[in-house]
Amino acid sequence: MTEYERKNISGDNKPDYEEGVALEDVPPYYVKGIISEDITPDCRERIMSEEYGDFIVEFDGRGESALMQYKDYCPQIIGDRYFVVHEKIENITDYTKRNYPYTAIPKLYGLMDTTSVAATGAIRLQNQTSFELTGRGVIVGFIDTGIDYTKDIFKNQSGRTRIINIWDQTNNQGNTPEGFLYGTEYSMEDINLALESDKPQDTVSHIDENGHGTFLAGVACGGYDERQDFIGSAPESLIAMVKLKPAKKYLKEYYLVENNEPAFQENDIMMAANYLRSLRIKYDMPLVIVLGLGSANGDRAGGTPCARYLSNLGKYIGQSVVVATGNESTKRLHYQGKISENQVDDVEIKVGEDDKGFVMELWANSPDLFSVGFTSPLGENVPRIPPRKGTRERVNFLLEGTTIEVFYKLVEFGSGKELIFIRVINPSPGIWTIRVYGSNILNGEFNIWTNLSQYMVEDTYFLKPNPDTTLTVPSSGEGVISIGGYDNFSNSIYSSSGRGYTIDGRVKPDMVAPSVNVYGPATERVQGGFARKTGTSVGTALTAGCVAQMLQWGLVEENDIYMNGISVKNYLIRGASRERQIDYPNRQWGYGEVDVYNSFLILTRS
Repeated sequence: MTEYERKNISGDNKPDYEEGVALEDVPPYYVKGIISEDITPDCRERIMSEEYGDFIVEFDGRGESALMQYKDYCPQIIGDRYFVVHEKIENITDYTKRNYPYTAIPKLYGLMDTTSVAATGAIRLQNQTSFELTGRGVIVGFIDTGIDYTKDIFKNQSGRTRIINIWDQTNNQGNTPEGFLYGTEYSMEDINLALESDKPQDTVSHIDENGHGTFLAGVACGGYDERQDFIGSAPESLIAMVKLKPAKKYLKEYYLVENNEPAFQENDIMMAANYLRSLRIKYDMPLVIVLGLGSANGDRAGGTPCARYLSNLGKYIGQSVVVATGNESTKRLHYQGKISENQVDDVEIKVGEDDKGFVMELWANSPDLFSVGFTSPLGENVPRIPPRKGTRERVNFLLEGTTIEVFYKLVEFGSGKELIFIRVINPSPGIWTIRVYGSNILNGEFNIWTNLSQYMVEDTYFLKPNPDTTLTVPSSGEGVISIGGYDNFSNSIYSSSGRGYTIDGRVKPDMVAPSVNVYGPATERVQGGFARKTGTSVGTALTAGCVAQMLQWGLVEENDIYMNGISVKNYLIRGASRERQIDYPNRQWGYGEVDVYNSFLILTRS
């Protein structure tokens, strides 16, 4: 371990705060997440309880007044802009009518997956004498399903763990992280004690039941395994893991998600990012945040609370956020239309057998104003529902036994765009028509997205889908590094990789990385504990390891002491591999394939 690492892991240094903010100007709750003696003492149970709903509230920076106003609702402050409150569901007959805007309702996030390291150039950087960049002195933090901390690839040469902290949001039995109200935190010391025991779970009762988090941590940060001929992008980096708690039942019901696919809440992801940021401050080390999850709810312009918060984190010195663009481009769950003044567009969606319901979101840019009507498979017609501020219409189709709820947000709080939120409950199978009306039209373009594909019945889809603008949220955020996927064996795009651009015309994905049949550690006992996975989350993890290499060079080795997520993104873009026959940037490849070795060649020659 270098002197740099020893100094920071021990906590001997008083950490600096984020660039441009003086520590003396920062109240304790800002750094720690929450602090107030007036907060209700049973908050830990409330946060985990299915009887309480969670809401993300934006405030103006006056944290003390916010805490006092919402002190009975267990407020948890996230940065200088948002806090989360928890209110008893039985007291909320219709939470869409309260003072909470659409952005306050947490969105549901799903997992983005279903010798690639070398393709990114990471191994060449590890072995190049002039660089020898292995992620040393950098924390790579994952927001995911947990980690199998017993695997050898997460240990150093002496057999000690490289995992500095685990925050398990699902476990309320141990000590919470300082400044946070729920879950259990395990330190590096706890993990090492567990590894010395014959029964590690007796000391650190943390399990990655899904395996997704373990896999991503492995391809990003895994050490060398000679038997499996495996190594991660940043094999000497330090690892932090947040295991997200599952989404609550009431939210899954609101978004009409009835299957058992993993689903996680936006507010828990934001709290996780806040926790990882606190570790950067505590240890005074550069941080890469990795999010291999995505949501189909929200605009594709970076306007959701999670997208805005992560984008902001990526702009600070010493921090970078890497996110997946998702796997939705081939799922036929996005429609794009364009109409003129007083025109209509009949959008047809086929509903499969046994579909219990789904949601749709229509987004449009101001000053365009859209409204909708519906026709059922049996011909029942609902004419245009006039768009009025705060309109909520509930329409019953008697012949089909179907209910459709329509919510109009003429100026959605987070983005300023028009949102029409549609809940289709117990739809009859067949072809449904959504008639879209336009008025006050200047541009006339609109987009409709459904739930993520894993939350939909396979046979439900738009008859005329558009594969573009299928980015998942929060990959449209300006300050994050958004990664799509390609097959490095065939040098072709991964067909399902989420495509850009954003609805306000910005280039996303930023780049693509290997995402097809990538080899990594599995929690299942197969192939010596290794397996192959496909999905943009895998490419995101590989890229995160490359980002750790860059932060090591820039901040740990002091070659660029002002390096942040924006500068890292631009360094990677400059070095990206580009085929001569393809025009860049484009909606599939972004600026090209991640090649961190080439980025360094360009960087060090300039």
